[in-house]
Amino acid sequence: MVDDVLIVGFGAVGVLYGWILEQSKGVRVTAVARSNYQIIQDQGVQLESAKFGKHNWKPYRTLHDTHQAADRDYKYIICTFKHLPDVHPTEEILGPCLHRSNCFVLLQNGLGIEEPLQSVLPNATIISGAIWIGANLRDSRRVIHNDLERLVIGRFKGELRGPNHQPVLSSMPGREADTLVHDLATLLREGGSQTQDVPDIQPFRWKKNLWNATFSTLATLAGEPMSELMRDDNLQFVIPIARRTMLEILFTARAVGISEDDLPATAVDEQLTITLQQFGSILHADEKRKGENEEAAAGRAGFKPSMLIDYEHSRPMELQCILGSMVQRAREFGLETPRLDLAYSVLSVKQRSFIEKTSSAKPSAEMTDALAQRIARSRFTDSPVPSGTPLNLPTKKF
Repeated sequence: MVDDVLIVGFGAVGVLYGWILEQSKGVRVTAVARSNYQIIQDQGVQLESAKFGKHNWKPYRTLHDTHQAADRDYKYIICTFKHLPDVHPTEEILGPCLHRSNCFVLLQNGLGIEEPLQSVLPNATIISGAIWIGANLRDSRRVIHNDLERLVIGRFKGELRGPNHQPVLSSMPGREADTLVHDLATLLREGGSQTQDVPDIQPFRWKKNLWNATFSTLATLAGEPMSELMRDDNLQFVIPIARRTMLEILFTARAVGISEDDLPATAVDEQLTITLQQFGSILHADEKRKGENEEAAAGRAGFKPSMLIDYEHSRPMELQCILGSMVQRAREFGLETPRLDLAYSVLSVKQRSFIEKTSSAKPSAEMTDALAQRIARSRFTDSPVPSGTPLNLPTKKF
């Protein structure tokens, strides 16, 4: 039996995981490629990966929009487009396909991305994913990928933990929903992916946002690729601010109920170490590693977070889900996050400009204005948390 899977958003992540799924031989991938439809329809995609090798590939079907894709049911509808609630909400993009599946997979950045779709489809199963990957799309059809590829998926059961936890109620039995998660993980592993299915995805989303809200933001503010950001002579500036920004995120995670067991304080220095290993010039990020081809080496050396790429092209960024969501949660629990506030405020100015330049977008300033008011009312200090809060900091210093 062959399962139909719909992938909406055919950038680097959509291409890579579409290719992986079709390697399992049990999946037919329909890809909705909005901006790069014609070139993929004519030429297919070219994958240049240090992990998977070099491949030319065309999905089973390539379509221009979700209206065309709404001609059949799908076991999974996988969302790999950018989460931009202030521009195009997920439910609007999926549109006519909302009732073509009972299982939606969100392979997107940020926090709080599941709730809008779950509110529209309360009986659907929402699978949420956290991805660690180094890949960029070039020339609309070439995916340059290094050897970093890890995906963690789990069923969305609500965001808050502890006494504030409100589980998601769905008409689908939990066992059946968990089977959907397991089956997807199995298909991805069969295709060569390092995929893990977990009972609680939220700690992993926070861990991923620990990196994104820090390094995607710093790279964007600096206007430089990661290898430049992590050069030896820049570390004296980057590491201290990165570490303190991560601590603001960590304390916000504690406030919503993400425990030390779920996301240990040592994750801060672990993320710094991994970033140095991937991009630091002390490890010669501009040179080839053993077994790495020239394209992958160049891709790693020139890797830019998607936020920076969007900034360079004057496109709306994933600002709300990566930074805005963090600031909002911190304010709800009375935490002060001066570094996150500063980054969010500065980038919000450009975000407004980018949205206004996007002719098809209808700017929604409601969330930005509300957060700006919270920030304005807050008392800025150099401490990310109220005094007296136990820190449990890692001892390793950079």
